[in-house]
Amino acid sequence: MKSKKWLISLGLAVVLVVAFALPACETTPTEYWYTPEGEKVEFEISTVPGEDTDIATMIASDLQDFGLDVTYQVVDSTTFNYYIYRPDEGEYDAVVHFNSPSPDPWSDWIWSFLADPEEMGYLWNITWWSDERFEELLLENQVAPNLTAKAEILYEMQAIAAEELPLIYLARPEFISCYRTDKWENWHNQMGGTTYWFNEYSIREVTPVDSAIRLTQGGLDMLTNLYMDPVRQQYTDIGCLLDMLSYETLAYYPKVDEDTLESNPLNVYEFYPKLATDYEISYEADGEGGQFQIWTVTLQEGVKWSDGENFTADDVVYSMKYVNNPWHFTKPTNWTAVEDEILPEHVLIEAEDDLTVKMTYIEGYHNPEGWVPNWWLWDPMAPEHVFGPAGNGVYAGWNADPKLWDGEGICTGPFKVTEFVEDDYVFFERVDDYWGDLPAAEEFVHRMYGDRGTLFAALEAGDIDTVDATPVPHASVADYQAYPDIEVEFVGGMAIHYLGFNLHPTAGYAPLQDEVLRQAIAYAIDKQDIVDLVFGGYGEVPDGWIYSDSGTHNPGLPQYEFNTTTASDMLLAANYTFHA
Repeated sequence: MKSKKWLISLGLAVVLVVAFALPACETTPTEYWYTPEGEKVEFEISTVPGEDTDIATMIASDLQDFGLDVTYQVVDSTTFNYYIYRPDEGEYDAVVHFNSPSPDPWSDWIWSFLADPEEMGYLWNITWWSDERFEELLLENQVAPNLTAKAEILYEMQAIAAEELPLIYLARPEFISCYRTDKWENWHNQMGGTTYWFNEYSIREVTPVDSAIRLTQGGLDMLTNLYMDPVRQQYTDIGCLLDMLSYETLAYYPKVDEDTLESNPLNVYEFYPKLATDYEISYEADGEGGQFQIWTVTLQEGVKWSDGENFTADDVVYSMKYVNNPWHFTKPTNWTAVEDEILPEHVLIEAEDDLTVKMTYIEGYHNPEGWVPNWWLWDPMAPEHVFGPAGNGVYAGWNADPKLWDGEGICTGPFKVTEFVEDDYVFFERVDDYWGDLPAAEEFVHRMYGDRGTLFAALEAGDIDTVDATPVPHASVADYQAYPDIEVEFVGGMAIHYLGFNLHPTAGYAPLQDEVLRQAIAYAIDKQDIVDLVFGGYGEVPDGWIYSDSGTHNPGLPQYEFNTTTASDMLLAANYTFHA
């Protein structure tokens, strides 16, 4: 393989210009590996155009060199995204793709990606892998009594996944962020909490150079309206920023950087007050031998909606009960906690007074005491007086057509949307009587661009101040480092690229059910080469879903470093044969 690096490097460049032009390998092997049952090991890797195509190219070449008859195909994103979550249809053997195990907190929801497909992982588990002990631990993790217990559970979960390898972790590229320093300073683009893909810290905390008042951010998301399906909206930069900067949540994701990770690696689980300032947990007998768990939440005093009305406990009750119902354009935001008809069965939420909310959970639905519920950090509050029964979703300036809606939403945050132009920009104005620390920027503009070239040209020209969620191409790093007014920062990446196997019992490629074969494949792939050639060396080879800089990362996991001798010995010991 090493002798072909120059060819693959050239091929990767060609792939970027002419999609899927590079052949899977240089020469056709004459000998291959056969299963103990005598079946030649041959399968196809599916992927999408872009970096994952480059990765699939290198994997196919490595595995062909090793003697596995592996090819790859590139399919359009729409088709790929459909059948990657329907492995039962048998449309793929393996995939190269990526996901972001983001600090949401660090390690909870992403495990459903590897959970039992017919239970918690359905439409998430792209491998159809199932392990009984892993699933037990997944449930224990969600109700662990404290962070120490949680870390121990996650250690074991990581060890199981690393041993059985439903996914082979290939690369965690660094996120190469950049921003201009001629108008604003005090940027924060580190990974963690509200990460760079909806980073509110820079927007809240940057300080002006001279007399700057307008902060401008560029992104690739194209929006036709701001009342789009909120599930889709929350997967966009601007959708997340709307939730964090206009509507607000009960608690913050903490600000995470290298210093905080070193001093308090589990701080992503701590409570950081936002619209809620404090809470108490108590228990009462339920009369049936169990206990009610009661969360009494104290709200921030002096918070007003941008139309002048007070934010009260009624807004929290309304948001929890109703905003999560099936989406409609009259609803301002997304709420994914529970459906309304399920809510009364396990939790009663009520306003004790204007600034106190009482949430009573029945036995079996108690929340862990060690950290606040995840929806406090993710799901923003909606104004009951506007969208509730009395308001009926109508206010001054209301436009009933969501595609013509002008952005005059009612919010509690430091910025209010005052103008929206489809697929062009969203204009925010600062709310000067905001209840919290007032941002220095008086105006914030999120501009949308159709391609990376136009986006970065705007940065170079000074039309935008930062590129929030699109990394600098590694080939351009030196050029941007030479710009006097552009700062380049290397941030721990969120995305982990992987090779995933279709392990569906009837639709998947049967030989891949053997974990020894999967482990041998892991040893036969030069993952460091992927980091070096596809990502320019800006990144690392991960060993699992939890990032190495997280406090719950298990440092004792197997590494599967590139070693074809080890891979061969494993297969021979498992009665595989190698012949023409």
